[in-house]
Amino acid sequence: MNRLIYYNDRIIDADEAGVSPTIAGLLYGWGVFTTVRIVKGAPFLLDRHWERLVRHAEKMNMPVPQDYIRVHEGVRELIAANAVDQGRMRLTLLKGDAGAWRTGPGLEPQLLIFTSPGLPVKGEDLTTTISPHRLPSHGPLAGIKRTSMLENLLAYEEARARGFKEAVMLNERGEIVSATAGNIFWIERDEIFTPSVSTGCIAGITRALVYDIAKRLRMHLIEGGFPIQRLLDAREVFLTSTVRGIAPVASFDIRQYKKAELRMTRSIAREFQKIISDVRISP
Repeated sequence: MNRLIYYNDRIIDADEAGVSPTIAGLLYGWGVFTTVRIVKGAPFLLDRHWERLVRHAEKMNMPVPQDYIRVHEGVRELIAANAVDQGRMRLTLLKGDAGAWRTGPGLEPQLLIFTSPGLPVKGEDLTTTISPHRLPSHGPLAGIKRTSMLENLLAYEEARARGFKEAVMLNERGEIVSATAGNIFWIERDEIFTPSVSTGCIAGITRALVYDIAKRLRMHLIEGGFPIQRLLDAREVFLTSTVRGIAPVASFDIRQYKKAELRMTRSIAREFQKIISDVRISP
């Protein structure tokens, strides 16, 4: 992580950020976030990420202290100050005033943005397993990209402790929802399948790009609620996220996926890379 961060409306050293100990975002995990890819020194699809962040903040009854124009300016200034060409950034919005622990009225929401250079090196086999933890498909927090996603972190740590790189999470109905940090797709015959948002999955930004790519390549994409058996029957499986992009899965528990058969995954990954490579930087 870079030393300089964007805190509310200015760029400061990370050590200078003074978050109140009674802010609701700290006490209750009341916040939302999004991770944005940095391409050629600019935020990739920041408008889509910001629109989702605002929408999720509204669902969690959180005011948004800045508009998109100011945030876009601040993000550009921060990337330039940290001299990041390729990497990622995280925008976190924390609720200010809520709950019983208050030192006084009017704690304002906090916006923190920080950057990190580089992305994970590709080529490592992505091994996955089923998680014992469940995600609810209903309720006010279902599908919200929030700071208090402890179920996902517990699932990730549990999978890592057993020697896997990722875990597949199910909902209370036993339907596939997502990986701990990304959406999931799989191929059966020549059709693409993915969980619908009704399962409780987050509507990822990279997930939406896969929809666009599939339409462009005339691939048939089906979303819905599916049992875990579908991953065992699949020919190809891949995960999507801002950080990973399009990441082929090497195995799901004892099920191995042959690299030679990742035809559709590779086609989608190539189109995704073209989108990244064709990014034009506006002044």
